[in-house]
Amino acid sequence: MATETYGGYTIRGFAKPMGDGSFEASGAVEKGTQVLETSDPIGFYPSFQRAVAEGLVWARAWVDAHA
Repeated sequence: MATETYGGYTIRGFAKPMGDGSFEASGAVEKGTQVLETSDPIGFYPSFQRAVAEGLVWARAWVDAHA
């Protein structure tokens, strides 16, 4: 997991390891202690770092569309 502050929100990118060696990406957006939105699985990526990065991309896009 990676956490950043973006546009006044806390955003998180997640990577869930899969049995085939890939990682499933997802993201979340929080304001204060409240979780505003979590993504469904975004996709599967060959590395942990790439999956986390894609989760953060999703979260930034959510903030841009809703802030």
